[in-house]
Amino acid sequence: MSQPLTTLDDLTADDFLRRLAALRDQREQIDRDIRACLAYAREFTGPRPYTLASLAEAAGLSISGVRTAYTPADCEAVARALGRAPRRRG
Repeated sequence: MSQPLTTLDDLTADDFLRRLAALRDQREQIDRDIRACLAYAREFTGPRPYTLASLAEAAGLSISGVRTAYTPADCEAVARALGRAPRRRG
């Protein structure tokens, strides 16, 4: 849960910087989770993957943003987590 801005005045400089770094770490984890979800939706579901338009709307991205949001490394991480390879495109 986010800390109210009014309480930031009560933090020491070091505590503030630690809080800011923790928020950055959370954002990076959320970004990894979003990439994994997009990789799953496009590469591991079937017989047809989710549409680019529906994923773009849900993720707050453009259609081209969805296409480029995840990498082969993200697909590999999803494959390891699921214990199976991506579906084959035909």
